[in-house]
Amino acid sequence: MIEMAIAVGVIAVLALIALPNIDFARFRMDGNARNVQNHIIAAQNLAVQRNNNILLTFVYCNAQFRTVLDLNKNNSYDGGNETRTWKTLSEGATFVIPPTTIDGDSRYYVTGPGVVAYNNVAATNGQVCMYSPSVALYPMGSTSGDFVVYLGSPRGRKVDYRAVQVYGATGKVHVWRMMSDGTWKQSDMQ
Repeated sequence: MIEMAIAVGVIAVLALIALPNIDFARFRMDGNARNVQNHIIAAQNLAVQRNNNILLTFVYCNAQFRTVLDLNKNNSYDGGNETRTWKTLSEGATFVIPPTTIDGDSRYYVTGPGVVAYNNVAATNGQVCMYSPSVALYPMGSTSGDFVVYLGSPRGRKVDYRAVQVYGATGKVHVWRMMSDGTWKQSDMQ
């Protein structure tokens, strides 16, 4: 019984030493990047299944995506038969303008030649988000071009920045992490 109490005590001391060194925010941001990656892949699948364009709009002011079944292929939501759905980022994640971009493009929360429109979006809480970038996803699985979506946390630490990169021709999605020195490194979360 004494040996077991000593073993439990040693494990408790080791846990107390190790716990402060675990960066739980990193795991939350990785989860948020995975959430964005999965949402983009789901929108690509919807475009293929419905055999129609999908317009994916990133709404900065509410940390939301808007997915539109773009029946007339004009890169805009026109109402009528065009359906739209909203998805909010989880656990305090936001779209951010990073200090540097991975693609060398001008700094914005969605960059790249795949951005087809900057829409004024009436968000779900009545707030209008000006110049929300949109990308088109096509029925053959490709996108309107390469684009990168940047995420961060309210804490604003460099190590909390994530980038979700989509290659337009193939629709392949990669996740990047910003290192503490401000450089980007591709993540192994493929």
